[in-house]
Amino acid sequence: MTGGAAEAGKAPAAPDPPRTDLHTHTGFSDGHDPLGAVVAAAEAAGLGTLVVTDHVRADTAYLPEYVAAVRDARASTPVRLVCGVEAKILDTDGRIDLPGDLTGIEHVALADHRFPLPDGPAHPDSVRALLHEGRLAPDEALRLLVLATARAVERVPEGRTAHVAHLFSVLPKTGLDEDGVDAALLEPLARACRERDTAVELNEKWRCPSVRTARLLHRAGVRLAAGSDAHRARDVGRFPWVAAALSDATAEERSAC
Repeated sequence: MTGGAAEAGKAPAAPDPPRTDLHTHTGFSDGHDPLGAVVAAAEAAGLGTLVVTDHVRADTAYLPEYVAAVRDARASTPVRLVCGVEAKILDTDGRIDLPGDLTGIEHVALADHRFPLPDGPAHPDSVRALLHEGRLAPDEALRLLVLATARAVERVPEGRTAHVAHLFSVLPKTGLDEDGVDAALLEPLARACRERDTAVELNEKWRCPSVRTARLLHRAGVRLAAGSDAHRARDVGRFPWVAAALSDATAEERSAC
């Protein structure tokens, strides 16, 4: 990279938007639009790859129809479609709230929809109370969340790819933030991601993790990727915050080129 544009007195160009969207939803779960509209939006956004990640739990029953719909959609689009699901991390052992039969599911988005504690997923309000009462220290809460996420990466069922979705999105709901996150805290997660080639998503909807955290992960050798978390087709592949955050988080590497 050079400073040519700046030297010429021009504003620097905006970073190119990513061409893969790792995190999208359709009407099969809580998305507003049907799969066909989501795929059409991916085409219009110029995406090369679209990962559909509708929400599941252990008792989800729609997967056969969902897998068939994604398979059929592949026949009429130039976009590479990946059939994925989004599931919450349950506890500090890294258990994932997934159905037992994942036939046809290629990808898993690991999500902190609840706060994973040793005895199971806790509502953020419960964690906020534990913190307020002094029964859980902020640094210990952060450690448990990172540990749970790292172990979930290690538990992804064989034969599926995965990524960490909206890392630390649960923190503001508990009254915590990312100020206490440092490289040492992140190392278990960074190691698991490196070993499993698992990306950490920068999430457009929740604007997390922070650029500072993303930079620490990048320095630790973790792949960063983009997820719109679109629940409406119009938001698929739209990454104004993510594109800038990715650019900032990887600036050191690019400046060395």
